[in-house]
Amino acid sequence: MIQYSSNADNLDEPRRYSQEEVEAILQRALHRQQGNAAGGISHDDLIATARELGIDPAQLELAIMEQSEVGTTENAKRTWLAQQKRNYFEHLRSYLIINTVLIVINIMTGGGFWAIWPILGWGIGLAFDTANTFWPNDKEIEKGARKVIAKENRQRQQLLQERQRRQKFTIETKGNKLVIQKGNKRLEIG
Repeated sequence: MIQYSSNADNLDEPRRYSQEEVEAILQRALHRQQGNAAGGISHDDLIATARELGIDPAQLELAIMEQSEVGTTENAKRTWLAQQKRNYFEHLRSYLIINTVLIVINIMTGGGFWAIWPILGWGIGLAFDTANTFWPNDKEIEKGARKVIAKENRQRQQLLQERQRRQKFTIETKGNKLVIQKGNKRLEIG
């Protein structure tokens, strides 16, 4: 651990920093540098910086993988929260449109204000939906993020399978012939 010494009497001793100070200083420097340059820091630059700081490359790679997982999870959480809000506003829009129509029908037909019952019944469900959307608990967010990650993984797997399926077809020309091959089947035209 790097330590900070504020002893003014001992000027010959180099200044030392705590781990928190090192992280804060480096983070500030990176933010300032990123303000002047597009993007961020490249993987090679990160490795070089870590090497200069005496960080083992294997430990750096582990930290990069952990950060990637954290980033994926945080992204999934944001995606899930955004989906929840979109779903909520669709629910609210349906509630408002349908209940407005019911009120108009109720006014046109007369006979008491019966439209209050569907408004109240649906309103209770909408109130719970509001609470779950705008004040979700951490457990719900984690569960939603896992679902988002699982869905993205399924989509990625399907895309990979589709690419592999397409790659099984080969079309080439040999001389004056067109050769189409899929697996062990071969068709020569010409």
